[in-house]
Amino acid sequence: MIDRIRALQQRVEIRGPMCLSSCTMYLGAGNVCIDPRVTFGFHGPSSYGQPLTRADFEYWSNVIASHYPAALRDWFMTTARHRITGYHRISGVQLIRMGFARC
Repeated sequence: MIDRIRALQQRVEIRGPMCLSSCTMYLGAGNVCIDPRVTFGFHGPSSYGQPLTRADFEYWSNVIASHYPAALRDWFMTTARHRITGYHRISGVQLIRMGFARC
C-alpha cells in the first residue's frame, strides 16, 4: 500500500493524537506532511509481543526500516527496533525538525 501511494505521488497527511506501530511506515510514502501535535510510537518487530528468531528479527526490522527516510531509518535500526514492548515516542515537532513537512 505504501509503495503504491509513493508511486502515485499521493499526499499523505498524518494528523490526530497518535500514529503508532505500522502507521509510522507511512512516513516513507513520499509526499507526507505531519501535524506537530501527533505523537509517533515506534517499536521493533515481534510475533504478538513475543521475540522473533534472530533471522526473522533482522528481516522484519529491515522491512520496517525500508519505509523510513535515512535519518529515521538509522535511528530505528540502532534504537527503536530493540524495543518490543511499549513504544519509543517521538513528537510531530521532532519529526518536522528532522525534515518532514508540516501540515
